[in-house]
Amino acid sequence: MKPTTSTLRTSIALALFFLCALPAFSQSISGFVYDEENNPIPFAKVYLKDRGNSEGSSANSGAITDFEGKYFLGCQLGVHTLVFTAIGYNDLEVQVTVDKIDQPTVQNVYMQQAVKELNNVEVSTKKKNIGWMIVQNVIDHKKEMIRQMDGYTVDIYIKGVETFDKKKKNQEEVEVDNAPQDVFQEEEDAREAKMKEAARLNMIEVNIKKHFQYPKDVKEIRTGYDKIGNPEQLYYQSTLQGDFNFYKSLINMPDLHQGPILSPLHPSGILSYKYKLNEIQTDEVGDTTYVIKISSRSVGNSTMNGFLYIKKNDWVLTKVDVAMRKGNLKIYDDFHVIQEFYQQDSLWLLESQTFKYATKYGKETVKGETQVIFSNYEVNPVFPEKFFSNELGVTTKEAYERDSTYWDEIRPTPLTVEEQRTKFVQDSLHAIYTSEHYLDSVDSVFNKITFMKAAFLGIGRMNRDKKTRWWFPSAVELIEPIGIGGLRLGPSIYFYKKFENDQWISTGTKFTLGWNNLDPRGRVRWYHYYSPRKLGQYGITISKDARMINANNAISSLLDRQNIYQNIGLRASHYIELVNGLYLYKSLRIDHRYQFDLDYRFVTWFDDSFQNTEPVQFDAFNAVRTLFYLAYVPGQKYRTEPTRKVVLGSAWPTFTLGWEKGWNGPLQSAVDFDYVYFQINQSVQIRTMGESKYNIKMGMFLNQDSVTFIDRKFFRQADGNRWLALAFVDPLNNFQNLEEAYETEDWYVQAHYIHHFNGAIINKIPFMKKTGIKSVAGAGFLYLPEYNNYFYTEAYVGVERIFKVFRERLRLGAYIIASTSSNQFGSTVGSEPRNLKFAISMDIMSSDANDFNF
Repeated sequence: MKPTTSTLRTSIALALFFLCALPAFSQSISGFVYDEENNPIPFAKVYLKDRGNSEGSSANSGAITDFEGKYFLGCQLGVHTLVFTAIGYNDLEVQVTVDKIDQPTVQNVYMQQAVKELNNVEVSTKKKNIGWMIVQNVIDHKKEMIRQMDGYTVDIYIKGVETFDKKKKNQEEVEVDNAPQDVFQEEEDAREAKMKEAARLNMIEVNIKKHFQYPKDVKEIRTGYDKIGNPEQLYYQSTLQGDFNFYKSLINMPDLHQGPILSPLHPSGILSYKYKLNEIQTDEVGDTTYVIKISSRSVGNSTMNGFLYIKKNDWVLTKVDVAMRKGNLKIYDDFHVIQEFYQQDSLWLLESQTFKYATKYGKETVKGETQVIFSNYEVNPVFPEKFFSNELGVTTKEAYERDSTYWDEIRPTPLTVEEQRTKFVQDSLHAIYTSEHYLDSVDSVFNKITFMKAAFLGIGRMNRDKKTRWWFPSAVELIEPIGIGGLRLGPSIYFYKKFENDQWISTGTKFTLGWNNLDPRGRVRWYHYYSPRKLGQYGITISKDARMINANNAISSLLDRQNIYQNIGLRASHYIELVNGLYLYKSLRIDHRYQFDLDYRFVTWFDDSFQNTEPVQFDAFNAVRTLFYLAYVPGQKYRTEPTRKVVLGSAWPTFTLGWEKGWNGPLQSAVDFDYVYFQINQSVQIRTMGESKYNIKMGMFLNQDSVTFIDRKFFRQADGNRWLALAFVDPLNNFQNLEEAYETEDWYVQAHYIHHFNGAIINKIPFMKKTGIKSVAGAGFLYLPEYNNYFYTEAYVGVERIFKVFRERLRLGAYIIASTSSNQFGSTVGSEPRNLKFAISMDIMSSDANDFNF
């Protein structure tokens, strides 16, 4: 088809869109500027010495590094002298030869921190910033403070308390008749209300012995753990959660903050913080402490506000009292950190740290406070060989069995009167709630059949002593109003049991009968989580159901009758960790695949809207397949509980190698193929610039003797319906604007990338940080040689905002997607090609992973 003028105009505009992203100079120099610790230096000046750095020089003669320390400047061919300057660092000159026309010449440099005396540090030519000069003396001692010792062992006591503050409406006094009241009932109600109020206070106590060896080997042994209520949301229940080391230039707290926090002791901190000498304190022995007030220069920076306490002459921190406000905090609205240090011989050791935090949910504010006490330091101990490993933490079996005597002996500070009262009430409630009589009464209430349960909620039967639960559907749940073939009716039964060793069994069955066709469907499944220490589990499922040929198709095509067939199948699977970080999955699938008859009665309500046709027709056949894959996570960190393993993550990507085999012959199987794939995926923090996620996958059929249309590999087509096309689908596994539902039995490559800036860009715009809006960008690529070397690329930018909905985090996003392909004129909506489109997304943060899906 000959492209129209409008089509060509749009395509040219799209080409210009991509060309504008290319560098503006054919000859250029680019690179990164780092300090001696390999940290990026933002806001460093870079200019060509032969052009100078005067105000009247060419605009192209200089550049400023971004937050990643990256710079770019244009130049001519030849030999140039680059000059690098940054506050807090010695100037640096580097000679660079530029002899490349079509790509930048790369020059990375490392600048040395300037060592300056207190009276010689000057930020402004007009006046001295005393606060910054004092802080610079601490910065000069950073290296010594980061490595005061080669290692240590320390006892740590943690106490966390969570309280609930709910606004109460002012109630006006109302005149009532002086009718007699049941004073005994009023007293009982008041007592019960106090019990319920006390029960809402959540609390933990943890006793840990931490071992550390420079530079980053850590192992903690948790020897005591006690909790009251549900303290899961309390911060810092383990030293593995994060390390607030203010001597480091960047403080990484991925569980707390979106992106690293810029330390006030960063050599270029003057560019992000304001420093003011607030107070001079002198103790009884004559030692002087400077109290420096720090405040953020810009709300867009990942910075803090508060006070640094610095001892004169030693130039060390004796106390830190800083706070962060919502914006880049993941969960909390406010977060406050207090650290205190003490001197032991020539060492300055952390004595205590306190975290105070709060989150508002509607009319209720949840406040938390975690106190951490460090004691009994052993400096430079000799650790056994192979003492440190990827196992960062161990919880002993005895940790969960400690009684009140143990805590009274090891508790550094006694509980407050309120905490003692609450603990007494909670212990009393715990004794009641765990008694056999109470559990039986609770079970009887849960097991009691009522009209609401039978009609709407479902009927359960629980035995807390045996840790079992049965579940039966309500009358409403017996009905499937929407399904392939229309209304379906049928029951389901589920059973769950958990064992003392953290194993569990889950099984269930479901049966339905179609109203229009009287066709039975159903399934029986069994799962057993049998090895919590190896994450081992297996499952068996037998089913008769309707399935989709391409389950990842456009929304409007999912229920297209050309996309569905019937299946009777058995699936057996097993998953286990062989060694730390190496996982093996294997499954056997036996299927009998057959068509829907032409006289099968479908629901026809939406046929006109989606142009539905007759069901796909094919001869019935059997398919026996096996799937094996190995997934490896190098350097995977974990901690060990008495009966299970808890994976903590890794700084490395996950590498996956898979093999799916279609077996010809067994059980008259008609398939015969070998499909292999290799995949790499990772989520990684890019210093202060946000978080990146990527997923790269390559697959191919080594053997294609019999690859049925169901077993081919599919790629999701964009929705043609204007409203459904607004959906922004998971960008790590799908493409947003693919013009066709491509399928292949040849090899292919697909890549997906998304980067959340987490405020690194938008927060620099005045007033924008208060809106909570964050920017995002990403891209995707697909190559299919089967379709005449077809390629597809897309790029998108967007904005997102996180909302609190009850206790959940809901993220809404809006995006503009631009795409191009070797078949860019082949797919249109109306008369225009779909090279540019708008989309929206909605995602809910996982409470387990503390992260969104993409």
